[in-house]
Amino acid sequence: MTVVEVSYAQAWNAEARREYGPLSLDEARRKDSDGQPYVVIHRAPGRTVPLKVHLVSWGDHYVGQWTYDELGRVTEEADLRLLETDRLFLRRHVERRYSSPDEPDRARDGWRLTVDLLPDGRGTKVLDERGDSGGSFHTRADVPESERWRPRSEFGVRAARIPGGFSEREPGAYTARSTFGEEPEPQSLWRPPRPGRPGLALNELLRPGRRFTSESWGEMTVAEIRHIATLRVPSGRLVVADPRDQDAPRELTERIPPGEYPLQAAVLVGEGDYCGERFPVTEEPLVRLLIGAEPVVTWEMGLSEGDDPRLLLDGRAYGFGTDGASGVFADASGWKVLSGKIRRYYEEGDESAAEFVTDGCLRATDEETGGDLVSFYTEGDGTWPVWLGRSATGELVAVTVITSWLMDLRPV
Repeated sequence: MTVVEVSYAQAWNAEARREYGPLSLDEARRKDSDGQPYVVIHRAPGRTVPLKVHLVSWGDHYVGQWTYDELGRVTEEADLRLLETDRLFLRRHVERRYSSPDEPDRARDGWRLTVDLLPDGRGTKVLDERGDSGGSFHTRADVPESERWRPRSEFGVRAARIPGGFSEREPGAYTARSTFGEEPEPQSLWRPPRPGRPGLALNELLRPGRRFTSESWGEMTVAEIRHIATLRVPSGRLVVADPRDQDAPRELTERIPPGEYPLQAAVLVGEGDYCGERFPVTEEPLVRLLIGAEPVVTWEMGLSEGDDPRLLLDGRAYGFGTDGASGVFADASGWKVLSGKIRRYYEEGDESAAEFVTDGCLRATDEETGGDLVSFYTEGDGTWPVWLGRSATGELVAVTVITSWLMDLRPV
């Protein structure tokens, strides 16, 4: 039985396959107790690359695991989330196979099996036998509960299922080896996953006269903040959802003061070019429900009941889904009546159920509660996140949806 050596470092350089900023045992323990990221490296004698590497970041509720073959290629990736004080949940597991010694690490056309799991028992399994270049086979992930959860270590992470007759030396028996001296921080450091952020400069898009540049349309200017309608929210509970979502509207957990609020759109104008001919271009990349007059200094993701940011994969965000390229802001207490009117308008042609307020946006009213629904369009189907803007004092100032795919807009 061969002993696996355990060492610690500040980070892992994924490109160079080596640790960055070696740590002593005591330094690693301090990072562990403070919830700061650090890595645990499991090495076997005679191998130039490790067996396994863990990135531990309790402050991010995250432990990641990479397993390497003898050629330094990743064969297994595990994404674990600390959802309970003593247990880690297996959020994602990726297995990779290589057809030959010459196939590069994580080849886009290589064999890959991805399993995504959720704590409520749901899960999906995707088999890509030819990677991104071919089709994929999707099934339900039938993973037993016992394999979805792993115990949390008091310190560090044990390397589970090390193959080949290896046993792991107790953490602390092997301290950090001397390494590379002073070096600049590499761009390829492995980092904990972060939830998605707005891809556009939201504050800048709400300033008339501000100029932007885009690969699609070149230079564009914020011409105005267009008033769509005034939305009445007497309950203080706000829904931002697909207007035809009958059963489970996406109601924000954030409450707003009962009242009336302007719903607005940022209007950008510019010129397009096709075969040498210039033509005017107008884009409305976001809609905003204005709650307060203070400037927005921070943006955060709008959440609904059941959303858990600890489960989000890197760059992902919660949002409302639509298959009709549209959404609404609505008073939650009247949702059944309000959404029913929208369905009657579209499905039965009942023009008395709702009215157009401007540029194709519909408005419906619940006479009993006094609440409104106002619709808007997105640039396509899919999931559209909701962003909450807060003032310097933390007060909610705006509720915003990015409605465009012009994610390359940059201020000039």
